Amino acid sequence: MIETSICRTTEGLAALREEWEALERPGESYYTSHRFVSAWWASYRHAPGYRLHVVLVRQEGQLVGVGPFAFRPEKREGEPVTVLRWASHGDYLSVLHADGPSVASPQTISGHVLAELDRVVDDGEAQVVQLTGIPSESAFAWHVRTSQVHHRRLAFLIENPWMDLRGPWSAPSHTGKYLRKLRREHDVHLHTFTADEHGILDRIAEVHRAEKNHLIETHARSERHSLYDDDRRTEHIRQVFTTTDDALTFAFLDGEDPATGRVLAYRTVFRDGRRLLSWNSAYLPEFERYRMGKVLQLAILEHVTEHDLADEFDLGAGKYPWKFEWTPHQRPTYRYLLKPPRPPAAKPAPVATTSAATRAVTPAPAAGTARPPSPSPSPSPASSSSLAPADDGQPPWRRTVRRGVRAAIARMPEPAAQQAKRVARTRRLTRAVTVWYVPHPDDESIFMGGAIASEPDRRHVIVLLTPGEGSQAIHSLRRRLGREIGLDEFVAARDREFAAAVARLGVDRRDVHRVGLPDGGITEDSVLAVIRRHARRRPGAAHRTMSYLDPHPDHATAGRALRRAHRLGLVGDAKFFLPVPQVLDERAERVVLDERARAVKKAALAEYRLFEPEQGRYAIGRRSVSELVTYHHRTPEERVHGPELD
Repeated sequence: MIETSICRTTEGLAALREEWEALERPGESYYTSHRFVSAWWASYRHAPGYRLHVVLVRQEGQLVGVGPFAFRPEKREGEPVTVLRWASHGDYLSVLHADGPSVASPQTISGHVLAELDRVVDDGEAQVVQLTGIPSESAFAWHVRTSQVHHRRLAFLIENPWMDLRGPWSAPSHTGKYLRKLRREHDVHLHTFTADEHGILDRIAEVHRAEKNHLIETHARSERHSLYDDDRRTEHIRQVFTTTDDALTFAFLDGEDPATGRVLAYRTVFRDGRRLLSWNSAYLPEFERYRMGKVLQLAILEHVTEHDLADEFDLGAGKYPWKFEWTPHQRPTYRYLLKPPRPPAAKPAPVATTSAATRAVTPAPAAGTARPPSPSPSPSPASSSSLAPADDGQPPWRRTVRRGVRAAIARMPEPAAQQAKRVARTRRLTRAVTVWYVPHPDDESIFMGGAIASEPDRRHVIVLLTPGEGSQAIHSLRRRLGREIGLDEFVAARDREFAAAVARLGVDRRDVHRVGLPDGGITEDSVLAVIRRHARRRPGAAHRTMSYLDPHPDHATAGRALRRAHRLGLVGDAKFFLPVPQVLDERAERVVLDERARAVKKAALAEYRLFEPEQGRYAIGRRSVSELVTYHHRTPEERVHGPELD
């Protein structure tokens, strides 16, 4: 017989220690281990609105499964809500389960935990269940993926690069040279500290704050923060440092005395069996020129392999280029999101079908003459048989309006025709403007296309930052075509997709600008220069780009640059689009898309799915980010936030 119960008290959590630890397996469950969850709860149990909710699954009285959760107060779309999350922090978080021939399967145990999550939302105890960091290879993720009910709630979150130390490994180019230079010019010694030995936690906190202040003041990295500025997060880690021996800190000191030497750089890891989980690192700004991040990592790996301390070194969550300089390996994690279904939205009221532009250019008939026939009115959304844009790349309503304008101009005498052209040009140049900074071809359609299409009365200026030459889709495309394809041909094909997609979104080709920054190597300063130029040309314009919370480095860099421009006063209206579903932050606002905007976005996405080699169309967008293109074609969801979100 299998039963489910809930642990809600600190005393009950402490009493579970022996049973809970029997379910823990080194290398799989560190961040949901009893000691780590207990340390988290010790620091958060007095926080307003926090409530423990540990799901216990028992079979014939024996504990066979644990889901460590807690209720937390948050705000979603400006409204206070209760969210059920893990009762922990970390890169890998999952349900624990027992193994053995006589116990229930992991799928059965996970099923009981998921049933409790459904009940929590159904009964209104929580408005949202949001679980992040679920390892893709975990039994919990596998059960969710195979469930007809739950699989749609699981989405890719982020990659976690890791190094296999059981075989040969190599450091990035010139790292050894910088390490030798550092040791030549300074009296540097590598020391290891277990737990809070010699008060190392407070010493490294000062280094982290110094690095944060340097990045903000010198490099305008306003998004940087120090986790040591959060009292409860700091208290959680202090609990781990003082009540366990899990934390291992590698530090460069400026002397041989570990108790008094100044910390120049450090990296702290948590030991999980034969696996080291990177937690936090920083270095003093005065040592920046020595490439301290790489240099310290090399010294650590040499020490770890020499003393056989681990089989794996996990570099932590985040798809940053410097991590992949060390390793090609990565473990993906998922996010599970459960919310009550939204009530059906009211259908939008039909819009007027007579075009103002058509009325403006239709000449009045001379006295005694018959009025010329009016152009056919644009079909309303209610009566249109299809809301998809027409084959010429424009939505049907815009195509009809422009056809009527051209017909009216053709009937005018020459001077009047010239005047009408000037009127049309003036209207284009005097409309309210939104400037969109797009890191790569397809970002505009995947993450922002609905928002662009939902404002047809604005003038949209698309600034493509890179041509997307770094896409790895070129390799699979060569295999598909059965021939070699050069980078120039590949980039030209990507640009054809991009041009067709932005035309579908209703953007005038004269408002499309290509900057040509390097894919995978854009800098905050280079993007800021582009923003500065467009802000000067178009005072009062709105400015949009990808979020600085985006895991993709180019996306995040563009977001940081726009946020910096906003803080410098270069732009007033700045908004940032999250990469749904890779990042789904409920604090961001949902972009409201009507049926027409959804149809236009889908039509733009279709340009990235078109495979017609004889026309130079290779469906590169779908080949490059197939899951994203498919997801947004099925679920055209977009979220946006302002520069204040951290």
